[in-house]
Amino acid sequence: MIIDLPDMTVSQVAKQLVKVREEGGAVALGRVLTLVIAARNGVAEAAIDAANDASREHPMRVIVITTGEGESRLDAQIRVGGDAGASEVVVLRAFGDAASNEESLITGLLLPDAPVVAWWPESAPVAPAQSPLGKIAQRRITDAATAHDV
Repeated sequence: MIIDLPDMTVSQVAKQLVKVREEGGAVALGRVLTLVIAARNGVAEAAIDAANDASREHPMRVIVITTGEGESRLDAQIRVGGDAGASEVVVLRAFGDAASNEESLITGLLLPDAPVVAWWPESAPVAPAQSPLGKIAQRRITDAATAHDV
């Protein structure tokens, strides 16, 4: 099941996740981690597919963040059931000023008592541990095979 949530706040997305869980569409118990994926739109779907495959062995909440230019807004999408493997997938598409603070976009969506893993499937920040997402993650994954030579 895919639920589109245009022009939302993080709080509204979190409330929708609770509503989906209460209606039996997803169970948050037993999630071993929260995987945060920072990707551009062209790479995000492939990263979600990889996370869904991994979630069959390690159930998790997946939060995907893409950012762009334009008028300030946050569009979201929640994927559960067959569209999310054994996980809950939250796709956040932030534009303009809404994209200026990635950390605040995900803080309200993190699972309690579950480690946070940040993944940059394409180009990572120069210092991943010092980036907004890297600072809240206990583990950081960068894909050196897709990075540009520096």
